[in-house]
Amino acid sequence: MSDNEYNIKILWDSNSIDLKIKEIAQSIANRWEREPVINLVPVITGGMMFASKLMTELESIAPAKWVINPLIASSYQYSYDPNKPEVVKISDYESKFRDGSPTIILDDLIDSGITLSIIKNMIKGITNGNVEIAVLVDKTAKRASNIYPEYYCFDIEEDYWLVGFGMDDKGLFRGMDSVGYLDQQIKLL
Repeated sequence: MSDNEYNIKILWDSNSIDLKIKEIAQSIANRWEREPVINLVPVITGGMMFASKLMTELESIAPAKWVINPLIASSYQYSYDPNKPEVVKISDYESKFRDGSPTIILDDLIDSGITLSIIKNMIKGITNGNVEIAVLVDKTAKRASNIYPEYYCFDIEEDYWLVGFGMDDKGLFRGMDSVGYLDQQIKLL
């Protein structure tokens, strides 16, 4: 079945996404031009596609500057409970950061902000440096915390269920090269 058979309304195509990622990569590189090292924290699984493209752009602009230290976080899984996000880090996670260096958390979107707020506070405690957030989509409809991304490609006020480019519905559509929304969520049997 194609994406259209699932009634996905495309908001941003792959060309628009690529252009915006290049723009924020340049903004990040300009902002941290004088810093020798920047910690990047891709949030897996949703942030994989965005983080991968952004890290590639950053490396091409300013080579040998980016330390990558991913973590796994989820507040959705298969049942939505944004007040109980789960954050999983690998062993000796803290030792992989460059202490005192700025850190940028990379994720697909910021929605309620609860998960990214927890991650940001956790990383501040590890690095003793400045911590910023870069997301593909800044979705403000359900913002429950006072946290905002320093860098974002797109913003949206509507409370759409977004899919594509890392965002999913019950594990589906994550690999789309565009971002759209579903008229209704997929029901798995």
